[in-house]
Amino acid sequence: MDNSIRRTLLWIVAFICLVLGALFANIVTREPSQEQLQSLGYYRFESPRPLSDFELIDHEENPVGHSSLKNRWSLLFFGFTYCPDVCPTTLAVLSNALADTDIRPQVILVSVDPERDSPQVLARYIKSFDPEFRGYTGTFDNLIGLATQVNVAFGKVPGREPSTYSVDHSANIIVINPEGKYAGFIRSPHQPQNIRAIVSTFD
Repeated sequence: MDNSIRRTLLWIVAFICLVLGALFANIVTREPSQEQLQSLGYYRFESPRPLSDFELIDHEENPVGHSSLKNRWSLLFFGFTYCPDVCPTTLAVLSNALADTDIRPQVILVSVDPERDSPQVLARYIKSFDPEFRGYTGTFDNLIGLATQVNVAFGKVPGREPSTYSVDHSANIIVINPEGKYAGFIRSPHQPQNIRAIVSTFD
């Protein structure tokens, strides 16, 4: 084969490889679209929403506030330890999803049942799912103040037996970015593989 033809073919092959490499790099690094995120259940806000400060205590009886949500991604789930199904299922899914992730957000169970969920009760409950999970509780008014900021509703429902009750609450997982802003929410039903994919988009 003529040397000029060989050089031309090599240049063509090199150019094709360069183009394919650029396309592959673009696909790998491209930020997922809103449609792709929503297909995973993640509704991300174009502009994260600032949160005002709040006063609660964690499962170790330490005071916590807005600053506790800064400098790392956080996933907040509003639930309670007496919850028969949604809460344990969601916490188990989160534990499964984050078991082998490179970026591990802090997971916080925010109690919607402060009458029964003392720090000690929360500590026993969350540690049964993952030793790194955290629990927040406090006065009803302070809990409502935080819940309202992230569009979470909850309320008591009378039980079947006298003097018993349950608590209806949202099943969404609230996403807080490292600036401490409300970045979006993950709708139920929750799947480990979807949450793992969502967390991989956190930067």
